Amino acid sequence: MQEDIKTFGFKPLPLEIEIKDLGFVKELPGLLGRPHKANFYQLVWITEGKACFTIDFREIIIRAGEVLIISAGQVCQFDISNEYTGKLILFTASFFTVTEPDGNFLYTSQILNPVSLNKTIPVCEEQMSQLFSLLNKALIQPADSHQLPIAQSYLRILLLETERKLTARYPLSQDTLVRKFCTEVESHFRQCHTIEFYLSLLGINEKALSRSIKQHTGKTPKVYLDLRILLEAKRLLTYSNQTVKEIGYELGFGEPANFNKYFRKHTGITPGAFRLSTQV
Repeated sequence: MQEDIKTFGFKPLPLEIEIKDLGFVKELPGLLGRPHKANFYQLVWITEGKACFTIDFREIIIRAGEVLIISAGQVCQFDISNEYTGKLILFTASFFTVTEPDGNFLYTSQILNPVSLNKTIPVCEEQMSQLFSLLNKALIQPADSHQLPIAQSYLRILLLETERKLTARYPLSQDTLVRKFCTEVESHFRQCHTIEFYLSLLGINEKALSRSIKQHTGKTPKVYLDLRILLEAKRLLTYSNQTVKEIGYELGFGEPANFNKYFRKHTGITPGAFRLSTQV
């Protein structure tokens, strides 16, 4: 059985946000060069060279002039081999979510959606440099009643500009129903696996929900839900010491046989076989 994955929490700081130079990655190869999970969000900006990160079982190549968002809870492995420079912003959900729209953004934006493909996003170097500089200045100022809202505003602008760049390339509907569905899935996917539950929760019929979700994600509501459940199952199977039975219970399957059947139906192999295939 593999050891538990290293899980990093946000270190104590006056504000739950930090800007770091990506050079620190190679100073901690034994930690960041191995699979690990963070309970905070990460915005990676490469300024020179290219890097190859592994995020949730996929290799992601990010080049100079591109931004990559790593969502809280994703399993990632940083590149400690290639030559690259850039910046990294670390921030928690509680720091960002000042308003209800902020909370919705964490689940429904393309750059942060839990079942997104971690697309790399070309950005304007001058604009990124200015925004990073402004955010950094806000963070190093002596603490006062204005520091927090100013820092939150600069981070919000950074994320919204990144989202704007991505949606310009992949335009999607900005639908209130979609935001609500994604938020409810994130809250309940461990316990509730049927679309009927979400239809009742949202007070909507299946046809209307399907139309909105497919327009926004390219997937049906059930496929979206299944992908979220399977992603969590793969994370736990790969990087935890829990038994297959325990993982099944954690994900809302009352019987081990039901979890095995579900996993095999969607992946073609059993949970046990998947775990063995990821061991090194």
